[in-house]
Amino acid sequence: MRRWCVLFIIAGLLIAGCQKRADSSFQSQLINLDHLDYLCEDVIVEGDSVSIVHIYADYPDYEWLDAGDEGIACVDDAARAVVVYLHYYELSGTVSALNRARKLLDFVMALQCDDGEFYNFINADYTINRTGKTSLKSFDFWAARGYWAIAWGYRIFRDMDQEYASLLKDRFLKCKLPLRSLMKRYGKYDSINGKEYPTWLINRYGSDATSELLLGMAQYFRIEKDNELEEITGKLVKGLLDMQLGDNDPYPGVFLSWKGVWHAYANCQTQTLSELARILDRPSWLTAARKEADLFYPKLIEEGFFYSIKMEEPPEIKQFSQIAYGARPVISGLVRLSEATCDEAYAVQAGLAAAWFFGKNAPQLIMYDIKTGRCFDGINDAQTINLNSGAESTIEALMSLLDVASYPKTFEELNRWIKVNRNSNEGN
Repeated sequence: MRRWCVLFIIAGLLIAGCQKRADSSFQSQLINLDHLDYLCEDVIVEGDSVSIVHIYADYPDYEWLDAGDEGIACVDDAARAVVVYLHYYELSGTVSALNRARKLLDFVMALQCDDGEFYNFINADYTINRTGKTSLKSFDFWAARGYWAIAWGYRIFRDMDQEYASLLKDRFLKCKLPLRSLMKRYGKYDSINGKEYPTWLINRYGSDATSELLLGMAQYFRIEKDNELEEITGKLVKGLLDMQLGDNDPYPGVFLSWKGVWHAYANCQTQTLSELARILDRPSWLTAARKEADLFYPKLIEEGFFYSIKMEEPPEIKQFSQIAYGARPVISGLVRLSEATCDEAYAVQAGLAAAWFFGKNAPQLIMYDIKTGRCFDGINDAQTINLNSGAESTIEALMSLLDVASYPKTFEELNRWIKVNRNSNEGN
């Protein structure tokens, strides 16, 4: 059964660069932090009072659940929750969101090591999981997201708490240590099935994880100049560009996530390149972002998204499962591209992409419940969805919708689609 929601009309506009920002009262009507707040808990880790985000909450009662041997909470989720709370604070001025972000940042930093790497999970007794394969001290996805969160924190706290901001800056700059190790492979490629893959990205070929790390670089460069980091960023971007498919490939413009595969989740290259191109004035990076957005994103949006493509002959498309984390890179990428190009067509396209949360998907079901702030954990197949609502799905939905809520053109297209399809459904 289809379920449709009623969204509200934007009241008031604020000018921000070449785009018009929506009034903060609108964000309060679209963004509901209740479920994310519920997933958070204040605990003591390594002797410090911090906030964690519980990983799972299953239908129908949505009580906290842990991740078995992995633990009860992780940097992966806490770091992205920091981005949500700080973005919400920046748009609304809500002090409670700022306070929550700070305690989550304290958790992220508690799992950072002196060499710039991170552990990921904590156990049920709040000790750090130092042995699990998804928590080993490393420069992996959780480190990339940790630095993204810390950079956001540094930018926001710099003008309100200099002592805390100084700590955040010091912790962010620890990224230079593992990055210097990666750069030892700069310029070296592995030839695999006829394609040359750069070897100096996170996890060797990890264009996906590297793109999330670079989102943190973009936040840092908004307020600070650092010649070494800018040089390293340029080299990492070179790796991303080497992972982009050419005109003669089956999917021109697509940024591969890893060797021989594109997957929807974490593939933030267009979002990253749009931000960095604007901040560092690199037009060629913007050209690459536009190529994916122009040639690939319309197909994704029109076909209701899919999960992955294995670049074989012929390509192998896997449509399910679909998750909020697969929709966010497209939605936020288009919003960032609209900001960078002053082209409102991308903002409109972002609104259409965001309709995935409200029924523009294979089973035509609502994925984000405005009344509760829950985002369901995924689309299983063409008929059913996973009604659980854990941290990642909730956070990624809120990330996406905060971008939707920021610009009238994006919201208007989402609202237009909802109204048309709600009326059509009611007529049937």
